[in-house]
This record gives sequence, C-alpha cells and structure tokens, in this order.
Amino acid sequence: MHNLSSFRELIQQFIELFDRMTPLEQSKLEVVSRNQVALLEDIIKKEQAEIMALRGLDQKRERIQEELGWKDLTFQEILGKLSEEERTDMEQLFDELAARVTTFQSVTESSRTIMEVNLHAINQMVARQGGGRSTYKEDGSVETGPSHFTDRRI
Repeated sequence: MHNLSSFRELIQQFIELFDRMTPLEQSKLEVVSRNQVALLEDIIKKEQAEIMALRGLDQKRERIQEELGWKDLTFQEILGKLSEEERTDMEQLFDELAARVTTFQSVTESSRTIMEVNLHAINQMVARQGGGRSTYKEDGSVETGPSHFTDRRI
C-alpha cells in the first residue's frame, strides 16, 4: 500500500528524469543545428532509454494514484484533497515538475522546428536533383542513376 510520501518520491523521480532529459534534448538541438547526424543517433539512443523510464514512472504514478483513491485526478484536483500542510509541500513539487516539463517542451519544440527546416531543405535538394535519380557515393560525390524510359524524347 502506498502513501503520500511514496507519491512525493515519485514526483521527485519525475523531476530528476526531466533534469536528465532536458540536457539531452538541448544536445540534440545543438547537433541538429550543426547537421551532425552521427552524434544525433547517439543522443537519440540515450533519449529512448529515458523515454522508457518515463513510461515506467507514469505507470507507477497511475498505480499509486489509484491506490490512494486519486485515479484520473489532475494534480490540481489532488491538491484539493490534501491537508493545508501537505498541500503546501506537494504544490511546491508540482510547480517544480511543471517548470521542468515546460522547459523540456520548449527545447523539444525548437529541435523539432530545426529538424523540419532541415528536412524541407533536403526535400528541396532532392527535387532539384531530378526527383531522386541522383545518389551519393561514400566519398560524397554525386552519382546519377540511369534515366527512366519515360524521360527520353522521341
């Protein structure tokens, strides 16, 4: 059986998780803006591990909330069910978590925007190269593939 202290510890674990995820996302933003794909892959692998941890914490949160009789309640609704002393402590934790989540979302949105811009630029280059007939060799030079039968003039 869980109690309020186990819920408080869980919220603290969420805060610590976002403290780890935000620098990863900031690194991803820097790497994406410099087009360093090899480094991006490493960051994404680390990020995937943290996302799995987030899922695990969220499942644990759902179990604890259900055991405490708070199933499907928002943090604000939970605060309304606490004593004044408990409410002050938990409100501070909830505010801290909300600030971490907001920071994370901001950095995530920035990196997503840069990736979309880069993808658009790549799509433009492919379109200019003839719709994908050209490919790149290992040394970076462009290799033009055979033209399609329908591209020939009669």
